[in-house]
Amino acid sequence: MGQGITLFRQLQALLPWAALTKSVARMQGDYKVHVATCRSHFLVLLVAMLRRQRSLRDIEHGLSGRQRYLSQFGVGSVDRSTLSHANRHRPAAVAEAMFLELLRRTRAVAPRHPFRFRGKLYTLDATEIPVSATLFEWARCAPDESGIKLHLFLDHDGRLPCLVEFGTWRDSELVMARRRSYAPGSVLCFDRGYFDSAWFGQLTRQGVVFVTRLPAYVRYEVVREGNADPARGVLADQVIRFTGTTSRRCAVTLRLITYYDAARETTLLFLTNQKTWAAATIAEVYRDRWQIELFFKWIKQNLKITHFYGRHEQAVRWQVLVALCLYLLLALLKFQNRSAWSLRELHRRLDQYLFDPLSLQNLFDNNYQFQT
Repeated sequence: MGQGITLFRQLQALLPWAALTKSVARMQGDYKVHVATCRSHFLVLLVAMLRRQRSLRDIEHGLSGRQRYLSQFGVGSVDRSTLSHANRHRPAAVAEAMFLELLRRTRAVAPRHPFRFRGKLYTLDATEIPVSATLFEWARCAPDESGIKLHLFLDHDGRLPCLVEFGTWRDSELVMARRRSYAPGSVLCFDRGYFDSAWFGQLTRQGVVFVTRLPAYVRYEVVREGNADPARGVLADQVIRFTGTTSRRCAVTLRLITYYDAARETTLLFLTNQKTWAAATIAEVYRDRWQIELFFKWIKQNLKITHFYGRHEQAVRWQVLVALCLYLLLALLKFQNRSAWSLRELHRRLDQYLFDPLSLQNLFDNNYQFQT
Protein backbone atom coordinates (compact mmCIF):
# COMPACT_ATOMS: atom_id res chain seq x y z
CA MET A 1 0.00 0.00 0.00
CA GLY A 2 1.09 3.56 -0.63
CA GLN A 3 2.98 5.69 1.83
CA GLY A 4 0.17 8.27 1.99
CA ILE A 5 -2.41 5.83 3.37
CA THR A 6 -2.74 5.70 7.14
CA LEU A 7 -2.19 2.52 9.13
CA PHE A 8 -5.79 2.65 10.30
CA ARG A 9 -7.09 2.50 6.72
CA GLN A 10 -4.84 -0.46 5.99
CA LEU A 11 -5.92 -2.28 9.15
CA GLN A 12 -9.64 -1.85 8.56
CA ALA A 13 -9.14 -3.10 5.00
CA LEU A 14 -7.88 -6.40 6.47
CA LEU A 15 -11.08 -7.01 8.43
CA PRO A 16 -13.66 -9.50 7.03
CA TRP A 17 -16.48 -7.03 6.52
CA ALA A 18 -18.47 -9.50 4.42
CA ALA A 19 -18.96 -11.67 7.51
CA LEU A 20 -20.22 -8.66 9.47
CA THR A 21 -22.58 -7.58 6.68
CA LYS A 22 -24.06 -11.07 6.42
CA SER A 23 -24.54 -11.28 10.19
CA VAL A 24 -26.12 -7.82 10.35
CA ALA A 25 -28.60 -8.80 7.65
CA ARG A 26 -29.45 -12.05 9.44
CA MET A 27 -29.84 -10.39 12.85
CA GLN A 28 -31.42 -7.17 11.49
CA GLY A 29 -28.80 -5.41 13.58
CA ASP A 30 -29.13 -2.09 11.75
CA TYR A 31 -32.92 -1.98 11.64
CA LYS A 32 -33.97 1.70 11.85
CA VAL A 33 -30.37 2.67 12.70
CA HIS A 34 -28.86 5.70 10.97
CA VAL A 35 -25.83 6.77 13.02
CA ALA A 36 -24.14 4.12 15.18
CA THR A 37 -24.40 1.09 12.89
CA CYS A 38 -22.90 -2.26 13.81
CA ARG A 39 -19.92 -1.57 11.52
CA SER A 40 -19.43 1.86 13.06
CA HIS A 41 -19.66 0.48 16.59
CA PHE A 42 -17.17 -2.29 15.86
CA LEU A 43 -14.63 0.18 14.46
CA VAL A 44 -14.97 2.58 17.38
CA LEU A 45 -14.41 -0.21 19.92
CA LEU A 46 -11.50 -1.58 17.91
CA VAL A 47 -9.77 1.81 17.85
CA ALA A 48 -10.53 2.33 21.53
CA MET A 49 -8.78 -0.92 22.43
CA LEU A 50 -5.87 -0.22 20.12
CA ARG A 51 -5.41 3.08 21.98
CA ARG A 52 -5.99 1.51 25.42
CA GLN A 53 -8.93 3.74 26.31
CA ARG A 54 -10.69 2.66 29.50
CA SER A 55 -14.11 4.33 29.38
CA LEU A 56 -16.68 5.83 27.04
CA ARG A 57 -15.57 9.28 28.17
CA ASP A 58 -11.99 8.43 27.16
CA ILE A 59 -13.24 7.23 23.78
CA GLU A 60 -15.25 10.40 23.23
CA HIS A 61 -12.36 12.70 24.13
CA GLY A 62 -9.74 10.63 22.30
CA LEU A 63 -11.62 10.32 19.00
CA SER A 64 -13.58 13.59 18.84
CA GLY A 65 -10.73 15.25 16.95
CA ARG A 66 -10.75 12.37 14.42
CA GLN A 67 -14.49 12.51 13.72
CA ARG A 68 -14.17 13.89 10.18
CA TYR A 69 -11.55 11.30 9.31
CA LEU A 70 -13.47 8.40 10.86
CA SER A 71 -16.66 9.38 9.05
CA GLN A 72 -14.99 8.19 5.83
CA PHE A 73 -15.30 4.65 7.23
CA GLY A 74 -18.93 4.93 8.27
CA VAL A 75 -18.32 6.04 11.86
CA GLY A 76 -21.23 8.35 12.47
CA SER A 77 -20.67 9.43 16.07
CA VAL A 78 -18.25 8.95 18.96
CA ASP A 79 -20.52 10.64 21.48
CA ARG A 80 -20.59 8.56 24.65
CA SER A 81 -24.39 8.53 24.91
CA THR A 82 -24.61 7.17 21.36
CA LEU A 83 -21.95 4.56 22.09
CA SER A 84 -23.74 3.55 25.28
CA HIS A 85 -27.01 3.05 23.38
CA ALA A 86 -25.23 1.01 20.69
CA ASN A 87 -23.54 -1.13 23.36
CA ARG A 88 -26.92 -2.13 24.71
CA HIS A 89 -28.93 -2.53 21.50
CA ARG A 90 -26.60 -3.76 18.75
CA PRO A 91 -26.47 -7.59 18.69
CA ALA A 92 -23.09 -8.88 19.90
CA ALA A 93 -23.49 -11.85 17.53
CA VAL A 94 -22.25 -9.48 14.82
CA ALA A 95 -18.88 -9.20 16.56
CA GLU A 96 -18.86 -12.97 17.03
CA ALA A 97 -19.19 -13.44 13.26
CA MET A 98 -16.16 -11.20 12.75
CA PHE A 99 -14.25 -13.18 15.38
CA LEU A 100 -14.95 -16.53 13.71
CA GLU A 101 -13.90 -15.31 10.26
CA LEU A 102 -10.75 -13.68 11.62
CA LEU A 103 -9.96 -16.93 13.41
CA ARG A 104 -10.30 -18.87 10.15
CA ARG A 105 -7.92 -16.50 8.36
CA THR A 106 -5.38 -16.45 11.18
CA ARG A 107 -5.37 -20.24 11.53
CA ALA A 108 -4.42 -20.52 7.86
CA VAL A 109 -1.04 -18.83 8.50
CA ALA A 110 -0.44 -19.80 12.15
CA PRO A 111 2.49 -22.06 13.09
CA ARG A 112 1.77 -25.54 14.45
CA HIS A 113 2.15 -26.48 18.07
CA PRO A 114 5.65 -27.65 19.08
CA PHE A 115 4.78 -31.35 19.56
CA ARG A 116 5.28 -34.21 17.13
CA PHE A 117 1.77 -35.68 17.25
CA ARG A 118 -0.54 -34.66 14.42
CA GLY A 119 -3.75 -33.95 16.31
CA LYS A 120 -4.91 -30.49 17.32
CA LEU A 121 -3.99 -29.45 20.85
CA TYR A 122 -6.47 -27.41 22.88
CA THR A 123 -6.42 -26.09 26.43
CA LEU A 124 -9.67 -25.54 28.30
CA ASP A 125 -9.85 -23.00 31.10
CA ALA A 126 -11.84 -20.08 32.48
CA THR A 127 -10.97 -16.74 34.01
CA GLU A 128 -13.01 -14.65 36.42
CA ILE A 129 -13.45 -10.89 36.34
CA PRO A 130 -14.96 -9.34 39.49
CA VAL A 131 -17.50 -6.57 38.90
CA SER A 132 -19.78 -4.47 41.07
CA ALA A 133 -22.84 -6.36 42.32
CA THR A 134 -24.79 -3.10 42.25
CA LEU A 135 -23.91 -2.07 38.70
CA PHE A 136 -23.84 -5.53 37.06
CA GLU A 137 -27.01 -7.08 38.42
CA TRP A 138 -27.18 -9.73 35.67
CA ALA A 139 -23.80 -11.12 36.87
CA ARG A 140 -24.76 -11.24 40.56
CA CYS A 141 -23.97 -14.56 42.28
CA ALA A 142 -24.75 -13.56 45.86
CA PRO A 143 -26.24 -10.48 47.56
CA ASP A 144 -22.83 -8.81 47.69
CA GLU A 145 -20.87 -10.73 45.03
CA SER A 146 -20.88 -10.36 41.28
CA GLY A 147 -18.49 -11.62 38.66
CA ILE A 148 -18.13 -12.51 34.99
CA LYS A 149 -16.53 -15.77 33.90
CA LEU A 150 -14.99 -16.25 30.45
CA HIS A 151 -14.75 -19.86 29.33
CA LEU A 152 -12.05 -20.20 26.67
CA PHE A 153 -10.57 -22.83 24.37
CA LEU A 154 -7.01 -22.04 23.31
CA ASP A 155 -5.73 -23.57 20.07
CA HIS A 156 -2.00 -24.20 20.49
CA ASP A 157 -1.49 -23.78 16.73
CA GLY A 158 -0.49 -20.13 16.99
CA ARG A 159 -1.92 -19.97 20.54
CA LEU A 160 -5.22 -18.59 19.31
CA PRO A 161 -8.52 -18.29 21.19
CA CYS A 162 -10.91 -20.44 19.19
CA LEU A 163 -14.03 -20.38 21.37
CA VAL A 164 -15.30 -18.13 24.12
CA GLU A 165 -18.45 -18.44 26.21
CA PHE A 166 -19.77 -16.02 28.80
CA GLY A 167 -21.15 -16.81 32.20
CA THR A 168 -21.16 -15.80 35.84
CA TRP A 169 -19.10 -17.10 38.74
CA ARG A 170 -21.76 -19.74 39.40
CA ASP A 171 -21.39 -21.35 35.97
CA SER A 172 -19.33 -24.55 36.05
CA GLU A 173 -16.33 -24.91 33.74
CA LEU A 174 -17.09 -28.61 33.46
CA VAL A 175 -20.67 -28.04 32.30
CA MET A 176 -19.40 -25.70 29.57
CA ALA A 177 -16.77 -28.23 28.46
CA ARG A 178 -19.09 -31.26 28.40
CA ARG A 179 -21.65 -29.69 26.11
CA ARG A 180 -19.06 -29.15 23.36
CA SER A 181 -18.13 -31.77 20.74
CA TYR A 182 -14.52 -32.58 19.88
CA ALA A 183 -13.02 -34.10 16.76
CA PRO A 184 -11.49 -37.58 17.13
CA GLY A 185 -7.72 -37.34 17.41
CA SER A 186 -7.73 -33.94 19.08
CA VAL A 187 -5.92 -33.48 22.41
CA LEU A 188 -7.55 -31.66 25.34
CA CYS A 189 -5.53 -30.31 28.25
CA PHE A 190 -7.20 -28.98 31.40
CA ASP A 191 -6.65 -28.66 35.14
CA ARG A 192 -8.25 -30.58 38.01
CA GLY A 193 -11.32 -28.36 37.99
CA TYR A 194 -12.59 -30.37 35.01
CA PHE A 195 -12.30 -33.77 36.70
CA ASP A 196 -15.25 -35.99 35.81
CA SER A 197 -14.68 -39.73 35.44
CA ALA A 198 -17.84 -40.22 33.35
CA TRP A 199 -16.67 -37.53 30.92
CA PHE A 200 -13.24 -39.19 30.71
CA GLY A 201 -14.87 -42.42 29.62
CA GLN A 202 -16.95 -40.57 27.04
CA LEU A 203 -13.88 -38.79 25.59
CA THR A 204 -12.01 -42.09 25.39
CA ARG A 205 -14.83 -43.76 23.46
CA GLN A 206 -14.91 -40.78 21.06
CA GLY A 207 -11.18 -41.09 20.32
CA VAL A 208 -10.28 -37.80 22.03
CA VAL A 209 -7.06 -37.65 24.05
CA PHE A 210 -7.05 -35.76 27.34
CA VAL A 211 -4.28 -34.76 29.76
CA THR A 212 -5.05 -33.49 33.25
CA ARG A 213 -3.98 -33.71 36.91
CA LEU A 214 -5.27 -36.33 39.34
CA PRO A 215 -6.98 -34.92 42.46
CA ALA A 216 -5.71 -36.27 45.77
CA TYR A 217 -9.12 -37.60 46.85
CA VAL A 218 -9.57 -40.04 43.92
CA ARG A 219 -9.15 -43.74 44.74
CA TYR A 220 -7.67 -46.17 42.23
CA GLU A 221 -5.84 -49.46 41.84
CA VAL A 222 -2.77 -50.17 39.71
CA VAL A 223 -3.44 -52.57 36.83
CA ARG A 224 0.04 -52.55 35.29
CA GLU A 225 3.40 -50.96 35.98
CA GLY A 226 5.27 -49.25 33.15
CA ASN A 227 8.86 -48.12 32.76
CA ALA A 228 9.98 -45.24 34.92
CA ASP A 229 12.66 -42.77 33.80
CA PRO A 230 13.96 -40.85 36.84
CA ALA A 231 16.58 -39.08 34.71
CA ARG A 232 13.75 -37.30 32.87
CA GLY A 233 11.66 -36.79 35.98
CA VAL A 234 9.31 -39.78 35.43
CA LEU A 235 9.13 -41.51 38.81
CA ALA A 236 6.34 -43.94 37.84
CA ASP A 237 4.29 -44.83 34.76
CA GLN A 238 1.20 -46.90 35.57
CA VAL A 239 -2.07 -48.09 34.08
CA ILE A 240 -4.82 -47.65 36.66
CA ARG A 241 -8.50 -48.32 37.21
CA PHE A 242 -10.74 -46.18 39.41
CA THR A 243 -12.22 -47.89 42.48
CA GLY A 244 -15.20 -47.14 44.69
CA THR A 245 -18.12 -45.08 43.39
CA THR A 246 -15.90 -43.45 40.73
CA SER A 247 -15.34 -46.80 38.99
CA ARG A 248 -19.02 -47.12 38.05
CA ARG A 249 -18.81 -43.90 36.04
CA CYS A 250 -15.60 -44.75 34.14
CA ALA A 251 -15.09 -48.37 33.13
CA VAL A 252 -11.95 -47.77 31.02
CA THR A 253 -8.39 -47.99 32.30
CA LEU A 254 -6.30 -44.82 32.28
CA ARG A 255 -2.64 -43.93 32.54
CA LEU A 256 -1.13 -42.28 35.60
CA ILE A 257 2.30 -40.65 35.42
CA THR A 258 4.16 -39.55 38.54
CA TYR A 259 6.46 -36.73 37.49
CA TYR A 260 8.99 -34.75 39.50
CA ASP A 261 9.32 -31.11 38.45
CA ALA A 262 12.85 -30.15 39.44
CA ALA A 263 12.32 -26.46 38.70
CA ARG A 264 9.44 -26.21 41.17
CA GLU A 265 10.68 -29.03 43.42
CA THR A 266 7.28 -30.71 43.44
CA THR A 267 5.78 -34.05 42.41
CA LEU A 268 2.82 -34.01 39.98
CA LEU A 269 0.35 -36.75 39.03
CA PHE A 270 -0.74 -36.61 35.37
CA LEU A 271 -3.81 -38.55 34.22
CA THR A 272 -4.39 -39.37 30.55
CA ASN A 273 -6.04 -41.92 28.26
CA GLN A 274 -3.04 -41.82 25.86
CA LYS A 275 -0.99 -44.98 26.57
CA THR A 276 1.65 -44.94 23.81
CA TRP A 277 3.31 -41.53 24.02
CA ALA A 278 6.46 -41.06 26.08
CA ALA A 279 5.69 -40.07 29.66
CA ALA A 280 7.89 -36.99 29.30
CA THR A 281 5.73 -35.88 26.34
CA ILE A 282 2.59 -36.05 28.50
CA ALA A 283 4.32 -33.89 31.09
CA GLU A 284 5.37 -31.36 28.43
CA VAL A 285 1.82 -31.21 27.04
CA TYR A 286 0.50 -30.29 30.46
CA ARG A 287 3.32 -27.79 30.95
CA ASP A 288 2.21 -26.05 27.73
CA ARG A 289 -1.20 -25.55 29.36
CA TRP A 290 0.38 -22.50 31.00
CA GLN A 291 -0.03 -20.66 27.67
CA ILE A 292 -3.71 -20.08 28.41
CA GLU A 293 -2.80 -18.42 31.71
CA LEU A 294 -0.41 -16.14 29.82
CA PHE A 295 -3.18 -15.40 27.32
CA PHE A 296 -5.62 -14.36 30.06
CA LYS A 297 -2.94 -12.15 31.61
CA TRP A 298 -2.16 -10.55 28.22
CA ILE A 299 -5.70 -9.57 27.30
CA LYS A 300 -6.41 -8.23 30.80
CA GLN A 301 -3.27 -6.10 30.90
CA ASN A 302 -3.08 -4.94 27.28
CA LEU A 303 -6.71 -4.82 26.14
CA LYS A 304 -8.12 -3.62 29.48
CA ILE A 305 -11.11 -5.97 29.49
CA THR A 306 -11.34 -5.64 33.27
CA HIS A 307 -12.70 -2.10 32.73
CA PHE A 308 -15.95 -2.35 30.80
CA TYR A 309 -17.48 0.33 28.58
CA GLY A 310 -20.99 -0.57 29.70
CA ARG A 311 -22.89 -2.41 32.44
CA HIS A 312 -25.30 -4.34 30.23
CA GLU A 313 -24.51 -7.94 29.27
CA GLN A 314 -24.54 -7.00 25.58
CA ALA A 315 -21.93 -4.29 26.25
CA VAL A 316 -19.64 -6.80 27.97
CA ARG A 317 -20.01 -9.28 25.10
CA TRP A 318 -19.24 -6.57 22.55
CA GLN A 319 -16.11 -5.48 24.37
CA VAL A 320 -14.71 -8.98 24.94
CA LEU A 321 -15.42 -10.15 21.38
CA VAL A 322 -13.86 -7.03 19.82
CA ALA A 323 -10.85 -7.49 22.13
CA LEU A 324 -10.45 -11.05 20.85
CA CYS A 325 -10.81 -9.79 17.26
CA LEU A 326 -8.00 -7.32 17.92
CA TYR A 327 -5.85 -10.12 19.35
CA LEU A 328 -6.45 -12.20 16.22
CA LEU A 329 -5.70 -9.20 13.99
CA LEU A 330 -2.37 -8.65 15.76
CA ALA A 331 -1.54 -12.36 15.45
CA LEU A 332 -2.49 -12.33 11.75
CA LEU A 333 -0.15 -9.41 11.09
CA LYS A 334 2.65 -11.08 13.05
CA PHE A 335 2.32 -14.41 11.22
CA GLN A 336 1.89 -12.91 7.75
CA ASN A 337 4.97 -10.72 8.15
CA ARG A 338 6.96 -13.41 10.00
CA SER A 339 7.82 -10.84 12.61
CA ALA A 340 9.87 -11.60 15.71
CA TRP A 341 8.05 -8.86 17.62
CA SER A 342 5.86 -9.79 20.52
CA LEU A 343 2.17 -8.96 20.22
CA ARG A 344 2.67 -6.34 22.91
CA GLU A 345 5.33 -4.55 20.86
CA LEU A 346 3.17 -4.75 17.73
CA HIS A 347 0.21 -3.35 19.67
CA ARG A 348 2.34 -0.49 20.99
CA ARG A 349 3.57 0.47 17.51
CA LEU A 350 0.11 0.37 15.99
CA ASP A 351 -1.13 2.60 18.79
CA GLN A 352 1.72 5.04 18.22
CA TYR A 353 1.36 5.34 14.42
CA LEU A 354 -2.33 4.43 13.94
CA PHE A 355 -3.34 7.63 12.14
CA ASP A 356 0.04 8.28 10.49
CA PRO A 357 0.63 7.81 6.73
CA LEU A 358 2.82 4.74 7.18
CA SER A 359 2.66 1.49 5.23
CA LEU A 360 2.49 -1.85 7.00
CA GLN A 361 5.62 -2.92 5.13
CA ASN A 362 7.57 -0.04 6.67
CA LEU A 363 6.09 -0.77 10.10
CA PHE A 364 7.74 -4.20 10.04
CA ASP A 365 10.97 -2.95 8.45
CA ASN A 366 13.64 -2.88 11.16
CA ASN A 367 15.77 -0.53 9.01
CA TYR A 368 13.00 2.04 8.52
CA GLN A 369 13.60 5.39 10.20
CA PHE A 370 10.43 6.30 12.10
CA GLN A 371 9.61 9.95 12.55
CA THR A 372 9.67 11.15 16.15
